[in-house]
Amino acid sequence: MDTITKVSKSTVNISTLKLVHNIFYQAVPVGGMGFGTIIDSEGLILTNNHVVGGAQKINVTLGNAEVLEGTIVGSCVIHDIAVVKVKGKNLQASELGDSDKVRVGQRVCAIGNPFSLMGGPSVTSGVISAINRIIKSERGLIENLVQTDVSINPGNSGGPLVDVTGKVIAINTAIIPFAQGIGFAILICGMEEIC
Repeated sequence: MDTITKVSKSTVNISTLKLVHNIFYQAVPVGGMGFGTIIDSEGLILTNNHVVGGAQKINVTLGNAEVLEGTIVGSCVIHDIAVVKVKGKNLQASELGDSDKVRVGQRVCAIGNPFSLMGGPSVTSGVISAINRIIKSERGLIENLVQTDVSINPGNSGGPLVDVTGKVIAINTAIIPFAQGIGFAILICGMEEIC
């Protein structure tokens, strides 16, 4: 329980505003939501590219309800990863784990805020069901994913998948909507090169 409390302090809600054009070519604002993980005390946040990509405005809400403006400082569409920067000081950063050691059957927890419900982040738990999965998305193929039976819902995208010690081993990214207990997360290993 203390582990989850600690990890939750390094997670953030992300809300975005994108301008899309309707059938009359008028710009219409569309809001989005997701989650993120603070990976540096100076304000670097790891999330999914599909959460923030193309956004004209990014707001990041910290655990203390403080809202900061975010800007994208790195992204990779192919791997669906983005790094957002906020002007923060002494933020609680997550501890990154070694995702090369992830094994099928390993217990994990997902932290997020499905549907941006009031009351802070939620936690779901389960196991790693498979590794090295490849899925097809509207953005193309995403490779080297872990499959998990942890509940992942809209609003969980970009949130951390953590091991039993509270270390972030992956970033939640996708589900198969017509199935139950099939979610996918992007492994932390190799992100240094991507970001």
